[in-house]
Amino acid sequence: MTDPTAPTPPVLTGPLVVRSPNWLGDAVMALPAVRNLKALLVGHQLSVAAPEKLVALWQACPFVNHVIALDQPKNLRAVAGKLRDGKFASAVLLPNSLRAALEVWQARIPNRFGYARGGRGLFLTRTIPAPPRNPVRLHQKFFYLDLAVALGAPADSTLPELRLPPGVEPSPADAAPLAALCPGAEYGPAKRWPMENFAAVGQALVQRGFQIVILGATGDAPLAAELAGFLPGCRNLTGQTDLAQFMLELSRCRLVVSNDSGAMHLASALGVRTVAIFGSTEPALTGPLGPRTAVLRHHVPCSPCFLRECPIDFACMNGIKPAMVLAAADKLLAA
Repeated sequence: MTDPTAPTPPVLTGPLVVRSPNWLGDAVMALPAVRNLKALLVGHQLSVAAPEKLVALWQACPFVNHVIALDQPKNLRAVAGKLRDGKFASAVLLPNSLRAALEVWQARIPNRFGYARGGRGLFLTRTIPAPPRNPVRLHQKFFYLDLAVALGAPADSTLPELRLPPGVEPSPADAAPLAALCPGAEYGPAKRWPMENFAAVGQALVQRGFQIVILGATGDAPLAAELAGFLPGCRNLTGQTDLAQFMLELSRCRLVVSNDSGAMHLASALGVRTVAIFGSTEPALTGPLGPRTAVLRHHVPCSPCFLRECPIDFACMNGIKPAMVLAAADKLLAA
């Protein structure tokens, strides 16, 4: 069996554009692969083409020279035009979609690389076989890494350091430490820890001297408003920040408590202490990559089910108690 960690001779020529995944969590998990692709491009630039909502993440990467904001992601002609304007020699596709292959084909990029998925081989100049299931390389980061390795990149799986957003300054010595609660998860209710548990954790952190900030996307606003009702004096910024501001707020926190979500991945990538709560999903596949994280999971026979909504008793989430989250937080804070 071929060793997926053994690099092959480089095949990329620059300048290179990498097509970003479309979701925040996936983009964070792709950071090691893109950093490694940059190592192949001696004397050439690496650009990332990403949905506009993800631009701030890629701008925070010191190994990315330029970010192309796809402000009309559903307009194939507009996306292809932006890519064509870059005059790229090569493109690497991290998404598996036929659409991503059509974008770079219509952009007339000479060398187009990606996994052989979705019948898109006709639009790529080289397809890479999807890696076989490997019990020690289950995590999604390896799916992206193995593509980069197949193109000659190093196999380094460590998470690269991101630039902190401008404006992050040390808090005054007498200021209350910040803790962020992120109760949302876009995929569905099965990924969301019960709100009364988030409230209990928030109340306990307030008693310990923390100032609470509630963070999330616009779709999380109803959940955040409910949570804020339990926490008088908290700051509820849910739906009020773009990604750059969201990163800024996370960077100011000493602790983040989050469901399995883009917020979890981003907080851990920024090096913030993160307690990650898993229910319907699998930490071995999509757990946080950062060095200061604690993953809590109550395993039941039906998990991971990957359903959007629990059809029975939600035992996987109900089995995680506020005291368990607080104990994990205390351990992280003491380290």
